[in-house]
Amino acid sequence: MEDIKVGEYVRTKNGKIDKVKNDDYYMKQYIECEKGLYLRENITKHSFNLTDLIEVGDIVVMLDTKFNTKDYIFIDDTEMLKAVKKDLKSRCELLEILTHEEFEANCYKVEGEN
Repeated sequence: MEDIKVGEYVRTKNGKIDKVKNDDYYMKQYIECEKGLYLRENITKHSFNLTDLIEVGDIVVMLDTKFNTKDYIFIDDTEMLKAVKKDLKSRCELLEILTHEEFEANCYKVEGEN
């Protein structure tokens, strides 16, 4: 993986998204971010552009600045991902990302009664 720089956003294997504070932590295998330390080997993506970290299966919250409405969008395929990224470049503001890993980890699964 290329060098990770201060100010970039990172996405980890377990779906955490964070912003890099220190890329030269005293132990080189760690990256220091605003919310914690992450092993370099657990970082799957990094970019200065937060939208680059959105994946299929994520849920994004966007503000449509044209209509001043908040939209919750489930990214169910690559075409939807491309459309959302296009909207974020032109007329929408990204407010939140719920990664599919975080959703699955915190989901309460309802089981049928016997």
